[in-house]
Amino acid sequence: MTHDDTTKKEQLKARLFDDIAKHIDTIGYVPKDIDALIGSTNIDVQSWRHRDLQQHEGRQANDAPSTDDKDAIAASVNRYYDKAFFDPTGMMLRLVGDSDFRNLGYWTTETTTLHQASEQLQDELLAMIPVKKGRILDVACGMGASARRLLAHYPAAHVWAINISQKQIESTQAKAPGCHAQVMNAVEMTFEDNFFNAILCIEAAFHFETRRDFFAESHRVLQPGGHLVLSDVLFTSAHRHTQFPPFSSAFNHVETVEAYAEQLKEVGFHDVDVQDASDRIWRSHFLYIVNLVHQDFYDGKMSVVELTDILWHFYALNAVTGPCILASARK
Repeated sequence: MTHDDTTKKEQLKARLFDDIAKHIDTIGYVPKDIDALIGSTNIDVQSWRHRDLQQHEGRQANDAPSTDDKDAIAASVNRYYDKAFFDPTGMMLRLVGDSDFRNLGYWTTETTTLHQASEQLQDELLAMIPVKKGRILDVACGMGASARRLLAHYPAAHVWAINISQKQIESTQAKAPGCHAQVMNAVEMTFEDNFFNAILCIEAAFHFETRRDFFAESHRVLQPGGHLVLSDVLFTSAHRHTQFPPFSSAFNHVETVEAYAEQLKEVGFHDVDVQDASDRIWRSHFLYIVNLVHQDFYDGKMSVVELTDILWHFYALNAVTGPCILASARK
């Protein structure tokens, strides 16, 4: 083996090890999440990155987030998702293909693509709205695929869509022409009371500051008898919210499905139904992605470095992902 070959081998090892270490580091300071990766451990995880844990505990103990905190979170969310959604060289576009949905999907034994699963997730939520008439609000509308799909049930003039990203609102306006798409924060809506018959929110409430504020605003702007339907993802720890810039503070953490339902009831909702659909959502999405990238690797479309980075990204996500839920509630 030549000197150049040896150098390349060492560079490859360093890159692979760095990729793995980067993803482990993101979950390293919560012991139970490390245990989710390795099952059991003899490592002193209690002291590993202990300083980081103390810092996050300090942030959690602070007063409720200020307006400046909320603005900073909104800016971080926009930077992260505008890049992830629209960057043609990024990981997300490689995984979603030509779909303009950006959710985990709802999977059955007949589901073959992420796009199909994403449509099915929205259809599962819409099935929770018994009568589809009047005005509907699509909260955190993404690139506009969900608003476009609403047009199969509602006239465009009855569809509203909000997002904190101007770029995503422009995409929604192009994909769902005639609907009312505008930049707005889901926890500070400017709509009048009793304005909507239904509200839809797909995989976004974990970003809000906070879910409870969003639930209260939804209750305010819904007409009596109106329905809120949403899919959401819970984290394994409150520390996860403060760890990643695109996510909100630890005040948005909800520990269990039961606690989630209780928050909806506390703001005034009735007929609350919160289901743990993790097997149909995250588990199925995870297995789909793992199979997809291995197929690309086998076909020579992906290097071992790219494969390792994507796999460990999803291994780390799996360790910190709690219940994936479907929820409905009536005012």
